[in-house]
Amino acid sequence: MSLQFLLSKSMLKRISYSALLACISLPSYALEAYQATYTANIKSGLSFSGTLKRSLSKVSDGQWLFQDNISSMLASIEESSNFTIDDNKIQPLKYHYLRKVLGKKKKRDISFDWSKETAVNRDNQSFALLSGTQDSISYQLQLQLDLQRGVRGNFSYPIAKRGAVSNIKFVQVGREVIDTPMGKLDSIKLKLDRGADAKRVTYIWFSTKHNFIISQLQQTEADGKSYSIVLKKLS
Repeated sequence: MSLQFLLSKSMLKRISYSALLACISLPSYALEAYQATYTANIKSGLSFSGTLKRSLSKVSDGQWLFQDNISSMLASIEESSNFTIDDNKIQPLKYHYLRKVLGKKKKRDISFDWSKETAVNRDNQSFALLSGTQDSISYQLQLQLDLQRGVRGNFSYPIAKRGAVSNIKFVQVGREVIDTPMGKLDSIKLKLDRGADAKRVTYIWFSTKHNFIISQLQQTEADGKSYSIVLKKLS
């Protein structure tokens, strides 16, 4: 005798109503366009402070643009990701990076072809993509979405860099209230997990008050070089 037969009509109605209410009450998670300004400090042989302008905007054909610009008198960095989003999953389409320091340039570009599950870098080298592969900044948006959904603890994403895909892992190390020019911000603190013997240390804080955008980031290299940003303004 089937389980469905054993259920009474009233029970089936209650289940149907409950399922309908569950669907109606399911939370909706989405990225929101914004512009943010961060104070940036870089210590890398030549130390300088500058301003990071970050923007997230939706473009006409259903794509999004996530863009960073750091500028100072001595150096500038441009980084951007074009991507689409479906069912809370970021899918990068094009990544661009340009750094200028005292006239010297460093460029990186990656184009993603999801129909062929391949990517092509600036040197025209092709390499295979894994499901859920992110680029060097789109993973930050995926982290934001996952934190919105209530994911906590451990995070893992495949990242396309240069000519290969490698896994990147984060672990939640706590929740802190950090001081920023915008005031005290309650934030989820994550650490980039590079292994027990790693010399490079990276922490990222996500503001619980502002849709889980990054409120602070700190990275220290083995040789003492460091990079940090702190949220200054948001609109």
